[in-house]
Amino acid sequence: SHAFSPSVYKLEFSTSVEANRPQALLIDGLEPNTTYYAKVYLADSRKFFAEDSRRGEKATLANVPVSPVFSGVAACSATITWNLPLGGAQAYSAEASSTNFGALWPGGAVKEASADGLKVSMTMTGLAPRTAYFFNLASLSVGGDKNFTTVLATVTPGGVCFAPCVAGLSLRTDPWSRAADLAWGVTSYPLLHGVLVLLSTSPAVSGIADGQAFSPKQVLADNSFVRSTAAAVAFNDSGLALDTTYFYHLFAQYDSFNYSVSVSTSFFLDLPPMAPGGLTSALSADGASMTLNWSPVTGNKDGSLFYSTDTPRPVELAQYRIERATSVMNAAWVTVATVPVTALTYTDALPDPDQHFIYRVTAADSLGEREPGMAVDTERKLYAFAPDGVTRFVVPQSLTGELMTSSGEGQEWSGILIRATAENPSATPKTLASVRFEAVKVPQNEVLDGFTFSKPDVDVVIKYPGSASPSPAAPGSFLPSEAVDSLGMYWNDSEKYIKLFGRVDPAARTVSVKSAMTGSYQVRSLYRESGVSFDISGLSNRVITPNGDGLNDAAVFTFNNPKDSGFSGKIYDINGAFVADMTAGPVSDSLQWDGRKNGRAVAGDVYVYQIRGEEKVFNGTLVVIR
Repeated sequence: SHAFSPSVYKLEFSTSVEANRPQALLIDGLEPNTTYYAKVYLADSRKFFAEDSRRGEKATLANVPVSPVFSGVAACSATITWNLPLGGAQAYSAEASSTNFGALWPGGAVKEASADGLKVSMTMTGLAPRTAYFFNLASLSVGGDKNFTTVLATVTPGGVCFAPCVAGLSLRTDPWSRAADLAWGVTSYPLLHGVLVLLSTSPAVSGIADGQAFSPKQVLADNSFVRSTAAAVAFNDSGLALDTTYFYHLFAQYDSFNYSVSVSTSFFLDLPPMAPGGLTSALSADGASMTLNWSPVTGNKDGSLFYSTDTPRPVELAQYRIERATSVMNAAWVTVATVPVTALTYTDALPDPDQHFIYRVTAADSLGEREPGMAVDTERKLYAFAPDGVTRFVVPQSLTGELMTSSGEGQEWSGILIRATAENPSATPKTLASVRFEAVKVPQNEVLDGFTFSKPDVDVVIKYPGSASPSPAAPGSFLPSEAVDSLGMYWNDSEKYIKLFGRVDPAARTVSVKSAMTGSYQVRSLYRESGVSFDISGLSNRVITPNGDGLNDAAVFTFNNPKDSGFSGKIYDINGAFVADMTAGPVSDSLQWDGRKNGRAVAGDVYVYQIRGEEKVFNGTLVVIR
């Protein structure tokens, strides 16, 4: 059901290469309302082609609406109903004219209305009584082009048209909160008593007869819901469902419960599916192909489950998209295939076994909504990219198993995603960039605060703003030679930001550190001191209780190391006898001790720590309590 692969063509032709000579190709026999992708590329005799070859897309016209008829004609409105055309349509559009679109004297204005591709009827309001009208009904393709059907004509009957007091109706939806905000204006009318707001899953409502009173929460015969009858100009609705087409119909209520022609709007709440978890890769022995595996997606990005986790609806999950790039810096992702929701593996033939490639798998619904997940490369490293395409959290192959399938508290889960979210850098003084890396359990979308890898081998890389040759006078900009001495990284330990310094790459405009920690990282301007320094503020806690309860089981020593110099740390007892070497801490320029000697917890007592770097020695004491 998903045969799309840019390397498997429905049509392929070749030409000789001659610079500056125009070439063209006419392609016929296409399906309606369908987006087709075309790629023109330069290839060698083995059909290897550039990863960044330019591609284009274009949609064919949708077929016209089938058998349109008038299903209702009133003094001030007309309703047209039709059948869906073969191939469907992205939307529908209607135009009404009292002069057959200028063909009759003396000319006149054209009224327009529109409906989405899920509707099969449309009501044109604002018409005049006892007037002949001509209507054009069109299908819109996914590209927005119109294809009109035959002109329809009718005459509106006599009657009284109340001024449509509801005007300028606007709608703002929030799928995360399952809510919608309506706002409208009310034109002047002396006897306006209220505005009847109906919520329906139908494009038209019935049973709104003059003389009838309605009350909030009332359910009408056609299963429409009365949401409000107040004399208001705004309404907030909640408790709505995802992936359902809703319609709001608003009627102005006059004296004696007379109602105006309705003003309507529709919406569809949708969230992208959760990104796939459990992403792994395997390179073939000859290096010619890469096999990707991932866990099934069973819910939306907010953690809510699909209506059926085994057989999701297309509006929930329609396909997995496999994308490939050749660089981790502003990766140019190229779609190499789409696979059905039943597929949890894909093997791609590498264009060049000697080249580095990076892959990602995204889950997409039928509306095109998707959440970019983690990526994996031919070295089996996992990546979480921030929106800027450069800032990233890179997990080496030796630690990727710590994100794989497991179970927690009796509940099965399909792995952990690392999600990168840009934060507001202006919230902290002298901050140029700020990003938060969260560990998220899927499919529950549960954020695991304080998630830590077993070793500080994760690369955290953050891009800071600027250009290759910034103006020294520009605020927040740094010349490449200045950046090395003026920038550094900070990490938030949930109580304060700790200075990590890190390595500055002025050419790429990035700062990077080695870490084991998720959480918030920042790039700030700072003065890099001349050498290694440590004080008591860099000690996480002076009391250790190595009992395995997760509280104060270890002491972490974080120090300033602007030159990225070598360092070491040791622990001695109060009499000066050697106890243990410190091990690497959770972030760059840090060490830690877990209160153990040769794997066994030491006795409760006072112990001396000693940190060495650049021929400097820093001593102090801490306490072990048993």
